[in-house]
Amino acid sequence: MKKTTLVFILLLLISTSGNYVFAVDMNTNEILANQQESFGISDFIKETQKYSGEFLEDIDISEMLNEALTGKVDNNKIYKKILNLFGTEIKQSIVTLISILIIVVIHSIIKSLSDNLENKNIAKIIYYVQYILIVSIIMSNFTDIISLIKETASNLVGFMNALVPILITLMTYTGSIVTGGLIQPIILFMINFIGNIIQSVLIPAVLIIAVLSIVSKISDKVQIAKITKFFKSSITWFLGIILTIFVGVLSLEGSLSSSIDGITAKTAKAAVSSIIPVVGKILGDAVDSVLGCGVILKNALGVVGVIVIIGICIMPVIKLGVLTIIYNLAAGIIEPVSDEKIVKLLEEMGGTFKLLLAIICTLSAMLIIGVTLVVKISNSGMMYK
Repeated sequence: MKKTTLVFILLLLISTSGNYVFAVDMNTNEILANQQESFGISDFIKETQKYSGEFLEDIDISEMLNEALTGKVDNNKIYKKILNLFGTEIKQSIVTLISILIIVVIHSIIKSLSDNLENKNIAKIIYYVQYILIVSIIMSNFTDIISLIKETASNLVGFMNALVPILITLMTYTGSIVTGGLIQPIILFMINFIGNIIQSVLIPAVLIIAVLSIVSKISDKVQIAKITKFFKSSITWFLGIILTIFVGVLSLEGSLSSSIDGITAKTAKAAVSSIIPVVGKILGDAVDSVLGCGVILKNALGVVGVIVIIGICIMPVIKLGVLTIIYNLAAGIIEPVSDEKIVKLLEEMGGTFKLLLAIICTLSAMLIIGVTLVVKISNSGMMYK
């Protein structure tokens, strides 16, 4: 296996050097331009635009990549868009908060009048009307956010399926053959597995939690709080275990293979310099230049990948974060004047939005960690060269 890998790397370095025999005299920008054309970076950028979503629709990803290649990424535009999005979500959530407060205040006034009349049937009808109105507001928010999360999860998985193969190709190009062969199936399997689990298991489970929370607050006779708590804790544990396994396996496999790749590639480079007469030293220097540019391109793609992942998931993260705060704030404000069941309903729905936030944050964190680990592991292999 070692001999086969060494021969493969040797052939790779020779063929790579053959295209850039005078790479030491070439401009770095020219080498990077040739590599971008060779690896189809423009096609990758076009593919990325399919998944980047509304947040990045007016941002030129190609320009972002060029900035990353020079190490001067300007994130001011992204920061401004995040602040604008945050402001927009706060305004929309305040409307929700005011609507709930108005419903509760009107219910309290009418309830006071009905209590004076000592008519329990009227009081029950008033409560159910209030409950239906508040649940209607909740379900409107909940339906929108569920659709957004499904779309976000699909976009994240689609983008990673486009990014990972080109990152692994660049890893192989820079000599990390063993690492690339081990990491690619792990990353792609875990990403698609988690994406499918989120859409087919976790989101339906959250829907069940929301329904149970709503049903349990209709009457004091319905007691199903324990099973709701069980579902929430199960999802939380599952997310923690999956993230731990993904990071642990990826780090372990990458650490074990990166040193093998680095030492093997160093041996191959030495063979190029010593075995090939006359031009062996020139080819060895050319290999350094070309592989160095390959590492720059790979790191730049990693930076762009992380930014795009953040851009895809930032909308649901901000929306869920604001909704979680608003619903818990609403529960605190109405507590002195509202029925205890309404207060608990808003608290539990705030917890449900928080659970959805944990799901989308876990997925995005896993992808960001995956990209950064791939870049870091292959860079560690270059240290041995």
